[in-house]
Parts: sequence; structure tokens; C-alpha cells
Amino acid sequence: MEYVFIQRSGDRERIAEYLEELTQLSKIELVNRYNNAVRIGILGVHAQAQMIVALNLAFTKSFGSSPIKIEKNVIISLTGKIELNGENWNY
Repeated sequence: MEYVFIQRSGDRERIAEYLEELTQLSKIELVNRYNNAVRIGILGVHAQAQMIVALNLAFTKSFGSSPIKIEKNVIISLTGKIELNGENWNY
């Protein structure tokens, strides 16, 4: 599942809004949010890509790493379902 994220005006602000929401979630809620995105798949909707970028930032802030891959600051991909294992996530 990949999406080519072409940045638009207003993206930073919207991603910051999503990130603010996501930082309020517990680790299990973040894992569930990510797994829901994996279940749905990347649909090619720009707003979904904004949320995934914010989710990537929230994972990195909360766990120190993220299952979301962003290549060359453009290609977004979900790596597959994960689970919470103690204070960390794993495949």
C-alpha cells in the first residue's frame, strides 16, 4: 500500500491539527488507529495521507519509531498489521 503525497498549501496546518488529536491517544489507541488504516488500505485521498503523516509523527513521538514508511518525503506506505507488546509495537 503506497501513496504519493504531493504537498499542498495548508497541509502543515492540517497535519498539526491531526497530530494534536493523536498525541492525546494512548499507545493501544495509536496501534488500533494504525491497524484500522491497514485494514482500510490507502484509498488515495489526500486527507487520509495527511492523517497518516500525522500518525507517523505520533508513533515516533510515543514509541521512538513508526510502522509507517515515508520515502524521500513523498511516498507513504503502511507496513502491515502490528500489535502492542509492553510499551512497544511489533509486527
